Order: sequence, then C-alpha cells, then structure tokens
Amino acid sequence: MCEEKTTKEIADIVDISPRTVEAIRDKLKSKVGAKSMAGLVMYAIKNKIIAQ
Repeated sequence: MCEEKTTKEIADIVDISPRTVEAIRDKLKSKVGAKSMAGLVMYAIKNKIIAQ
C-alpha cells in the first residue's frame, strides 16, 4: 500500500482476492485508529514500520 500499488496489484502479489485486501486494509485502519489510507501510511512511518 505504501508503494502506491492498487488493490488488484497487491492481491496479485500475495495471491489473495482484492476483497480480502480491502478487508485487511479496513481491519488495519480500525486497529490503529486511522480514518484513511493516508492515516494508515502516516502510522506506519511514525512507528518505523516502513522507511521514508
């Protein structure tokens, strides 16, 4: 997600359905309290889950 991949591209890379990618994304947003994808990416950067 942080590499600007589409839902379909992510699904193809990890061999799951696009709906599963969306469900996982929604669960992650809920878990960290993010309201959007931008919030999720900001969380990942602030918590050093991904490099800038």
